Amino acid sequence: MSGELAEQAAKALAAIDSQDPELIEASFDDAAEVRTGRSVYRGIDGVIRWATKRYDHLDKRYAIAMTHTKGDTVLVLGDVEYVWREEGEVGDRAPIALLLQFEDGLVRSLTVADDPEAALDEFES
Repeated sequence: MSGELAEQAAKALAAIDSQDPELIEASFDDAAEVRTGRSVYRGIDGVIRWATKRYDHLDKRYAIAMTHTKGDTVLVLGDVEYVWREEGEVGDRAPIALLLQFEDGLVRSLTVADDPEAALDEFES
């Protein structure tokens, strides 16, 4: 089950990276929430709005380094990469932790944390 949830988490992050509303909708619960350091986005429309937010000449994507699973929750550790849209090259990256909680096979909540070490400590406690 933990491997299956890790795969579902990777699929949800790939949907976010794609910015395809149909793929996002297929991975997230209708009442899902995304919590960032600045805002909370509620409902599938909020998730899509957050996932499709664009920067001037950059696209955002998530590179997964490892996953940890506990019950219906997956902690993804890795990097957020900012990719130059035209060149396709990574312009910048930063470590990130993404905590995904699943319900009935869909992401119910996604919390974005800028401190992977602290997120892992909290997850393991």
